[in-house]
Amino acid sequence: MQNHFKRSPIACAISLMLCLGASMPQAQAQNTPALRAQVQEFNIPAGQLAPALRSFAMTAGVTLIFTPEQTDYKNTAGLRGVYLVPDGFAELLAGSGLEAARVENGYVLRPVTAAAQAGHETALPAVTVSASRPLTTEGTGSYTASAATTATRMELSLRETPQSVSVLTRHQIDDQGLVTLDDAVKNITGLVMQKGYYSGNSGSFSARGFPITNMLLDGLPTSMGANGTFNADNADLVIYDRIEVVRGANGLTSGSGNPSAAINMVRKRPTADQQVSLTASAGRWNDYQLQLDAANALNEAKTLRGRTVISVQDKDNFYDVAHDRIQHVYGIIEADIAPGATLTVGAHYRKLKNIGGYQEFPTHDNGAQLNLPRSTTLGNAYDFWHQTDKTIFAELEQRFGKGWKARLSAIKKWQDLDTIFSSFGGSEGAYTQNSQAYKLDNQQSSFDANVGGPFSLLGRAHEVSIGVSRRKAFNNNYGDWGVRDTPLALDPFHWDPYAASRPVANYDRWATVSTLRETGLYGAARFSVTDPLSVIVGARSSWYDYTNERSHDGYKVTREITPYAGAVYDLNTTHSLYASWTQIFQPQSAVDVNGNLLKPVTGTNYEAGVKGEYFGGLLNASLAVFQVSQENRAMTDRSGPSPCPGSGATFCSRASGKVESKGMEFEVSGELTPGWQATAGYAYVSAKYVTDSNAANIGKLFDPDLPRHQFKASTSYRLPGDLQRWRVGGSVTTQNAVYSSDDASVQQGGYAVVGLHAGYQFDDHLSLRLNVNNVFDKTYLQGIGWTGGGNTYGAPRNATLTLNYKL
Repeated sequence: MQNHFKRSPIACAISLMLCLGASMPQAQAQNTPALRAQVQEFNIPAGQLAPALRSFAMTAGVTLIFTPEQTDYKNTAGLRGVYLVPDGFAELLAGSGLEAARVENGYVLRPVTAAAQAGHETALPAVTVSASRPLTTEGTGSYTASAATTATRMELSLRETPQSVSVLTRHQIDDQGLVTLDDAVKNITGLVMQKGYYSGNSGSFSARGFPITNMLLDGLPTSMGANGTFNADNADLVIYDRIEVVRGANGLTSGSGNPSAAINMVRKRPTADQQVSLTASAGRWNDYQLQLDAANALNEAKTLRGRTVISVQDKDNFYDVAHDRIQHVYGIIEADIAPGATLTVGAHYRKLKNIGGYQEFPTHDNGAQLNLPRSTTLGNAYDFWHQTDKTIFAELEQRFGKGWKARLSAIKKWQDLDTIFSSFGGSEGAYTQNSQAYKLDNQQSSFDANVGGPFSLLGRAHEVSIGVSRRKAFNNNYGDWGVRDTPLALDPFHWDPYAASRPVANYDRWATVSTLRETGLYGAARFSVTDPLSVIVGARSSWYDYTNERSHDGYKVTREITPYAGAVYDLNTTHSLYASWTQIFQPQSAVDVNGNLLKPVTGTNYEAGVKGEYFGGLLNASLAVFQVSQENRAMTDRSGPSPCPGSGATFCSRASGKVESKGMEFEVSGELTPGWQATAGYAYVSAKYVTDSNAANIGKLFDPDLPRHQFKASTSYRLPGDLQRWRVGGSVTTQNAVYSSDDASVQQGGYAVVGLHAGYQFDDHLSLRLNVNNVFDKTYLQGIGWTGGGNTYGAPRNATLTLNYKL
């Protein structure tokens, strides 16, 4: 029987963009060798039926033919153990009403025959197929996810979510050798990572023309952003299963912030079966890393499960003097404490010790770069960045049946930072260098209580989620902005980082102590209006209170309402049209001529597009157009008194500023053909001033440092036949030319950076992977600043070899 269905990635993209209802290829047979009858061992997790069947067929080396319609909305309990191929298919398909029938060149999926069905009914109880989607991406081998929760707190597939959603999966993180959050952001559609403008270990993140201010940990909001002159937001990816990103305004689940994006970092969870992984890697610039990742049930009944991740890394940076040492310890325990109830507790310890500081350069007075070697540092050997993050968290989930569940979640994080870093002054021919010293003693806590589930109304099934959240951030920052009274003369072409000894800092010279409290009540409901049309409506009411603990003043916002509305219309079983209107707010401290606090800055995101879900959810695609408006921005009120009464400012302010961002995004992610995973995304963003106190700004780019065009792609392919132990792949990121918002003469031309990787699977336990980054050794700036500093190189070509052993 020759009846192969073939996939065409190009056809998928064209079909998505044109929203055609014409029939398209549904599946492709596995192009594998002859059938294997021998017994094999399988380890396929519970989840959606389609990817489980494909994983089984690929492992078994058999051909399986089926269409997405056959497996839609069907799950499997998974398969673990040693099976013959027919028995393995039978176990995976139990309760699905389907069977794998033997044909000439493999198997074909079909409804269970009447005789077989009678046998099943006699021998086995009925199995109810759950609509719940497994969210974990670890072990799926996929570059896409079945569902995400960041947008609404409801578990919706990417196609069901009326916003632009990207998921960076564990498989993609491992394939590309991504180590930090900075690395992750550089590889996610529509996100921008820049380094150098602010000093520190972390880059600055942006989306749709605005800075990203919200990062969530397992869905709990935490604050992001620079502390005036430096960033401390970086994280290492070793403990995370995936990163979910919702672009645009996301006030419903995040609370206050900018209409840019929300980054949700989802941790690895325990497993009921033993899972032990040992990883060792070595790379250029003496980059060595060791990891242990172990999970298992802790009792015979498997009602108590645990996981630990331990990681150490020791490396030089690509520029002189600088050296990093990073340590991680992560532990998490899950306990089934009662029927339907699971308690989770965990802790994470991260310690970073950097010596030599971070690279950033001034320019010539005309804005031209100094073109120093990329190995150059203009810091001092005594510069350092020592950061310790300690996090504890807990979660209690109660499942009530019929799809309803309640969840209580809490997190507390302590962040300690001690740093001395270099800064620059003067101008060409008379550069000066100084040092700044700061310490941070920050704490954040976040709490969320949520309940949700399906309900029936007017004969149709709907879903609701309601909750309350509260977060508190205490910042105690202090230090010295001028450690040396007499700045050193700086010759960037003949600089000796060892010439000066470490000065003594006066940590009482500057300080800020503040407390931020934010409470929110939120709710969202997804209504099935008709078979093809679903509507999501929701809102959040927020209370925001900021206090300067030194001056005992501050500002607050009471009952700020943030609405959410979206609609999804299914054109067919593959494509959907969607539209959404979402908002977010950001309080501000400026006052008007009457001494009243200005209303919060509001961000509104209008978005419409089309989404596609192919091959039973193995491939997702989306095309979106958007308009983001940020209004009520403080503008200088030059018509009022000067100085502004009661504020000390030269002029008062008025809430009349407006920035508007328009653009489009396109993304495809997942399995293009069996064994071929890929993601590709393009983003166009144009953010401009609409109203501003400086009339010359109107119509100009809001932040010309940010690229208007970005394209990112990554792929991994397992070779067929006798070469199936090999996986090869690569990545590319490109952007257009940009210039500094501080000085238009400081520029970075458009560029592309290419990476390649190849892996070999020796057996079921041992694998080896080589990653080569910046293959063509492109010289570029990953961040531009001003003539006096903030200009930072991207890393030169480098390679990392990774050895992984699974017990």
